[in-house]
Amino acid sequence: MNKINVKRDGNILTIGDTPQLVVDLENQKNYIVFAGKQVPYHQEIAFSEDILAGKRENVFQTAVNYYYEQACEFIKGIKIAEEYRPFVNKSTREY
Repeated sequence: MNKINVKRDGNILTIGDTPQLVVDLENQKNYIVFAGKQVPYHQEIAFSEDILAGKRENVFQTAVNYYYEQACEFIKGIKIAEEYRPFVNKSTREY
């Protein structure tokens, strides 16, 4: 499995490149950035300070992979809904 890029700036953790999962470790106002959009992501994402400090790298990478995979699945759902929306609106107007 490829290692996912993670950057930390204070309480902000940015996971991945495209899409990017942005986690506010302090207040959990998380969001995902993709295709020029910023979408709120309401799943709680928690890391202990010792894991963030690099004491258990394997645990950190496992958690990052899990959270990022879940965020990517969330984005896939949004993309499907956006692609389907024109058909729903069209069929609703026809009736």
